[in-house]
Amino acid sequence: MFHAMLLAICSQLAFIEDMARPSIASRRHRGGPERSFADRLQQLLDTAPVDQPLPTTRELGERFSVANTTVFRLLRDLASTGTVWQHPVNGRYYPAAARALFDRPKPVACLFRRLELGSQLYRELLEGVSAGCGAHQRMMSLWHDELLLNHPDPQEPPVFASVAQQRIILHNFISRHGSGAGGFVLDHAWSDEALAAEKEALTPAVILYRTSSLPGVSNIRADLRSGAFKALAHLLGRGFDQIIPVVPFQGDLAIDEFGSVLDSVATELDCRACLAAPAAASRATDRAALLKSVKRSKRRSALLVPEDNVAIMLLNAGRAEGMTSPKDFGVLAVMGTDIAVRSGLSCLRYDFRRLGRLAVDALSSPAPVHMTLEPSLVAASST
Repeated sequence: MFHAMLLAICSQLAFIEDMARPSIASRRHRGGPERSFADRLQQLLDTAPVDQPLPTTRELGERFSVANTTVFRLLRDLASTGTVWQHPVNGRYYPAAARALFDRPKPVACLFRRLELGSQLYRELLEGVSAGCGAHQRMMSLWHDELLLNHPDPQEPPVFASVAQQRIILHNFISRHGSGAGGFVLDHAWSDEALAAEKEALTPAVILYRTSSLPGVSNIRADLRSGAFKALAHLLGRGFDQIIPVVPFQGDLAIDEFGSVLDSVATELDCRACLAAPAAASRATDRAALLKSVKRSKRRSALLVPEDNVAIMLLNAGRAEGMTSPKDFGVLAVMGTDIAVRSGLSCLRYDFRRLGRLAVDALSSPAPVHMTLEPSLVAASST
C-alpha cells in the first residue's frame, strides 16, 4: 500500500516537471530564430564600418523581426565576449575594432614653418617629434602656412609674418582644424602676443627652441645663456680678440634672444671690450662687406653666427677671398645642426631631435612643462 502510494507521488512529480520543461520541438522553435538572428548580426558586423555605430536596438529588431529584448540580450552577450564594443558615453554598440579607433589620442598638430632649403633645424625637430609620437602611439599632423615664414632662397633673408598676420593665420587654423588636434607643437617663429589670443584653444601646447613667458603653455627650449658662455670662453681661449655677433636676418625671435643673452654674458665675463657691434649678413653684399672689414682689421676676429646656413656661407666666402681659418678669421655656429658638423664648423651642438621628443612628452603632462637643453661645444677647423 505504502509502496503503491510512493510510486503514484513520483509519477505525479515527473508529470509536473515534464509540463514545466519546454518540449524539444519548442526549444528548437525558440532557438531557431535566435540562432538565425545571431548569424545575420554576425554578417552585419563583418561588413560594418568600424567608425560608425551599429543600428539601434529598435532598428535591429525591426530589420530582423525579433523582439527588442532579444536584440539587447545578444548585444550585451557579444559585448561581454569582446565581439562588439559599447561606447562609454553615447551607449551605442560598434564593431570591436572601433574601440582602438576611439581610444586613440587625437593627432599632435605641428604648426611649423615651411620646410625648405634652409630648414635643417626643423627637420631635426620634426624627426624628434615623430619619434615621440611613435613612443606615445600618437599620430602627427604637419601644418604650415607659407606666410608664417617664407624663405625659398637661402641666399636671401626670410620674410616673417607680423604679429597681426600671425593672429589671422592662427585663428583660421584653430577655426578649421583645432578641434581635431590633441595638442600643439609650435615653431619658435610664433610670437607670444599672437599665441595669447588663442591660448584657450591651444591646450595643451608646447613652444620650441626660444624662451616663452606665455602662462599655461609648455616651453622646451635651448639654453642660449649656457651656449653664450661656452661660445665666448671657446673663442677667447683660442686667441680671438674680437668677436663679432652676426645677425643673419631680422625678425627671428630666437636669434634676437641669443643676441640679448650674449651681450649680458659678455658683461658678466668682463670681456665686453672684445665684443664688437652686431654685423648684418642677410644678403651677399652684407656678407662681402663684413668679410672685407674682417680682412682689413688688425684684430683677430671670430664671427659668432646664430644660423648654420649663413655661417657656412661666411666660411666659404672668406676662404674664397684667400682667408684661412682659424688663422685669419674664425666662424662659430650657434645652432649646431647636422649640416654645421658636416661642414667642419665649430658649433654649439643642440640636440634638436631630443627637444622634439620632449615636446611630445610635455603634451601628456597635467601641468605645463618648462625645460632647457644645454649645448655641447664642438670644436672644428673653423676656430
